[in-house]
Amino acid sequence: MAEDIGAASELLIRAADAGPTYLSWTWMVEPFTPYAARLDKEILDEALTRLDEALPSARGSEEGDDTVARALQDGAFATIDGEVALARRLTEAVLPTELRHQLRERLDTGNPLRLRLTPSPRLARIPWEVLMLDGERRLIEALEIRYDPPATVYAHRSQSPDPWSSVRERPPLFVIDPLLPPRAAAHGLRQVLDGAGGQTPFNEHIDMLCAQGAALYADEDVVAPIGAMVTRQLLSEALTTIPRSRLFYFGHVSSIPDEPGSASFHLYDTAASSWGMAVPLSGVGAEGFSAPHDDDHRPLAALDLLRGTSLNVDETLRARYGVPHSMPGHQLWPMPSRVAIIACEGGADYRSVETFGLVIAILNAGAELVTTTRWTLPTDHAFHKVTGRTVCPTSDLALQVDTAHNIDDPVTELAQWQRTRLQAWRDGEGISASPLVWASITHTFAPTRE
Repeated sequence: MAEDIGAASELLIRAADAGPTYLSWTWMVEPFTPYAARLDKEILDEALTRLDEALPSARGSEEGDDTVARALQDGAFATIDGEVALARRLTEAVLPTELRHQLRERLDTGNPLRLRLTPSPRLARIPWEVLMLDGERRLIEALEIRYDPPATVYAHRSQSPDPWSSVRERPPLFVIDPLLPPRAAAHGLRQVLDGAGGQTPFNEHIDMLCAQGAALYADEDVVAPIGAMVTRQLLSEALTTIPRSRLFYFGHVSSIPDEPGSASFHLYDTAASSWGMAVPLSGVGAEGFSAPHDDDHRPLAALDLLRGTSLNVDETLRARYGVPHSMPGHQLWPMPSRVAIIACEGGADYRSVETFGLVIAILNAGAELVTTTRWTLPTDHAFHKVTGRTVCPTSDLALQVDTAHNIDDPVTELAQWQRTRLQAWRDGEGISASPLVWASITHTFAPTRE
């Protein structure tokens, strides 16, 4: 049967690292012809090195402020010329010539296209949105992009998601810049929103939602939305006592490279106040060894969201979750249909050979869509220091994601917003319109399969 090019609407791309990195792709139209290519290792290594140098992730002996300053002032994402050069190198490295030809051929038909992507660990931080098809046309201008989770998510899912149409009237749950234990500051974990009005856009946004009847924040709610002392126990209570449509988290996420399950939320939990699978963040004693303390901060890890208290034999600690017996994570923290994690590398799942982290744990606990970020985002304060102007790119991104998550098709809505930011970048708006922010987001979509 001849392939019907005009009917193609979905493209599946799968990547695998097996020495070299291999890319396979299939257009979801009969006869479902598979294609494959081995990526040139030398070209890919060079492109990934350039990408790493452009991102606000510490390199060598760099510290936090130096890392952010490098990315905002000297990195490839700091100027349009540098970003275009990086985008071209990444395109050459990860989009085989045959695939680019097929994409252009199908785009000429005028049909809308959707890319369903499962990246390999080496390709996990590639901003596919900015890759180039021809001339200056970017991939985001041609199609929308969704991540496909591994098939194991569907095979062993603890809780199937409710469709958005059946839950949209439920109130959302916001956890925005939650307070952290004092000892967390020694590990670089401080409040995301500065004290000089950083909370204002979020307060105004939530007030608007409340006025529209699209949010519930009154005496009966168990979590204050912004800057609150939220613990894992309070989060559990908020998710189990009031059915939710969606969860929005804006704060800190961390993970340890090559340790599946270590990806964690940071709430107001300490070693003494909570039980969990993550090791508390301890200080260093006089002799250079770890010096544990009851007030050390304990992250809420993806393994907690998966296993819950099933491995906890301490009945006293277990009772703090409101249950006298062991309980799996999806029952302690049942996830609503949509979850947004706007934080540092919330999508670290795909950077590990064993694809597991917060995204997969949240899908397992009942989410259908998880929107998060590929890499660490600079704070609005960092942008202000560089530009000398009151610009809030990171907060704007967070609020755009939250607004989109409240409508029927958030992925399409956010793709359109990204196109407007791309145009602003081309028009010379400067670093506040850089793809460093708007190209960081990913959407992992895993609806119930019949």
